Order: sequence, then structure tokens, then C-alpha cells
Amino acid sequence: MPSSCCAPSGINDLDGTFDAASAAKEAKRFLKRGAVRRTLRLIRPLLAQPAPLASVLDIGCGAGAAHHELLRRGAATLAVGVDASAGYITSAAHNAAVLGLRERTRYHQLDFALDAAQFEPAAAVVMDRVLCCYPNLEQLLRAAAERSTRFLALSFPRNNWWARLIGFAVNTFSAMGHGSYRFYIHPEPEILRIAYAAGLLPVELSTFGFWRIAVFARTAPKPAGETLQSS
Repeated sequence: MPSSCCAPSGINDLDGTFDAASAAKEAKRFLKRGAVRRTLRLIRPLLAQPAPLASVLDIGCGAGAAHHELLRRGAATLAVGVDASAGYITSAAHNAAVLGLRERTRYHQLDFALDAAQFEPAAAVVMDRVLCCYPNLEQLLRAAAERSTRFLALSFPRNNWWARLIGFAVNTFSAMGHGSYRFYIHPEPEILRIAYAAGLLPVELSTFGFWRIAVFARTAPKPAGETLQSS
């Protein structure tokens, strides 16, 4: 894949790993069945708001399930999707057109961590299964948190022995196929630290199978009974 490490297609081989075929398959599934349960759990606090969010910034948007669901349910007014994969950007834009959301969506293929300054702040910033694809947690998450005016919604892998085993298997398989993609399990305390430093506090910390769900808000108490350690 001939590109510099700082080009969208050079970031962890995201453009090559998440290609047009996988993007089209995910987009088709969404049109048929809607968002998967993990994504619905992630955006649940956003869907519960009494008034639509003025804007959503969906980083690593994939085929667009999170922001498409918010838009078509009337929980958001506008959405911007960002992804390093050209295939996913194309599929997200296609689904937006099919759903009648073309005028309420904008798409960019780039590495958000390097180009965050070009984006306006959004009421909600969403990253569904994104942190595990990016090597520099601090750079990406800090940039995302700084663009949120109200909410930051994240899903990321649990950090326990069997999740690490799955991550090891993914990376071994990629290396055996001479791929450069790597799967990352970042420490949850570090994720929380970065969010706190940006002035965000959790309104939800929960587990959904392989994934941790963390939704932060600008002004909210810490949920009772949750520890800051990964489960």
C-alpha cells in the first residue's frame, strides 16, 4: 500500500484492511436490519435526550450505522462522518442517500487525529470500535474529546485475558498474511484519564460482551458502583 504513514490509507493499514467489500457488506446489513446491538447500546444515552442533538461527529464511522441511526430516529440534526477507509466512506455516503439523509450528512476520508483542527465542535462525538484500531490513544482520544461540547461515546475492547488472547490471534493472523494492521487494547484507566482531562465525566460505564461502553458528558456525576478499572 504505497502511502506515507501520515496519509489516511497509511494509518495501521485501515484503508486496506477495511476495504470496499467489507464496507459494502456492513452497509447492506444495516439497511436490512438496522444498527447492531452494541451500537444501539452505545448511542442509547444520545437517543434518550429530550431534544435532537444539533450535530454529531462520528469518528471512524465505518458504514455510518451510529449516526444514521441517530439521524433517522430524530435524535440528531446533522452528522459528519470521518474514516480512514475509502470503502467505508463510500458506503456510508451511499446509505445516507438511500435513507434520504444526503443533505444532513458530510463525509471525510482522513486521519482525524492529524486533522482534527479542521472540524467544528459537535454536540456528540462518537467512536464505535475505533480506539482498538489506532496506535496512539492519547493523540486520537484527546482530539476527539476536545471536539465534544456535550457528549463523548466510546466502545473499546475489554482488557482481560481472553480479550487479549483474541487480540493476539488477530495480530498473529494479520502478520502471517504479511499485513500491517494491528489490533490494540488500550488500558481503560488511560481512556478515562484523557476524558477527565478534557472536562468529561462518565454517565455510563458498562460491558457488552467483548466491548466496554463508555459515554461521557460535560456535566454529570460519576455513576455509582462503577470502578475505574477494566473488567
